[in-house]
Amino acid sequence: MTANQPHILIIEDDTSMSRFLQTLLRSHQYGIEAAGSGTEGLRCLSRHTPDLVLLDLGLGDIDGVALLQELRAWSEIPVIVISAREREAEKVEALDAGADDYLTKPFGAQELLARIRVALRRPGRDTGIPVQLGDISIDPTARRVCRENELLHLTPTEYKLLLFLLRHAEKVVTHRQILSAVWGPAHVEHHEYVRVHMSQLRQKLEAQPAHPRILLTEPGIGYRLAVP
Repeated sequence: MTANQPHILIIEDDTSMSRFLQTLLRSHQYGIEAAGSGTEGLRCLSRHTPDLVLLDLGLGDIDGVALLQELRAWSEIPVIVISAREREAEKVEALDAGADDYLTKPFGAQELLARIRVALRRPGRDTGIPVQLGDISIDPTARRVCRENELLHLTPTEYKLLLFLLRHAEKVVTHRQILSAVWGPAHVEHHEYVRVHMSQLRQKLEAQPAHPRILLTEPGIGYRLAVP
């Protein structure tokens, strides 16, 4: 493994799946470490910090969501969940616990590689720095949002919502996470708040609001701000 080679920790107790992931990722020049249990995975994380974690939820010794919650108590390492659990509620639970993305088994190799590339290029964004999203420019310091140099008038709630999505750009954020951050913990069940304000934001930011390219819906889960 070279100094510039991204290092991925695989926490997966299915031996055949772990071997597949290791072979795939090594062939694409990723440095790999594999843990066959949640306990071993935590030991690996205590020794060094990988650039990304691939985490199975159905571990034999520790539930993957519990491991994720423990990790998020001290680290913001990108985590992609890979799991046979396909119920919407289970995906939301993992994302609420801090996962950056979620792939349901079986999945294609190219899809996994694409998700890894996105997670690795998603830095923690300093929302004081001006950002360009296609023809949309956002200057958080000046509190200005423009499309093709035309000033857009956002309400305070729309602006707060946009800034939260920008801070988590390229990451799937759940309705609960958005509601807690923008409206407060007392409003986490009011999903209609998010739908209404996202619709309004799209009308102002998207060239074709019915076919958004920046403010994307993750059906049944939440939203993702895509960086063109």
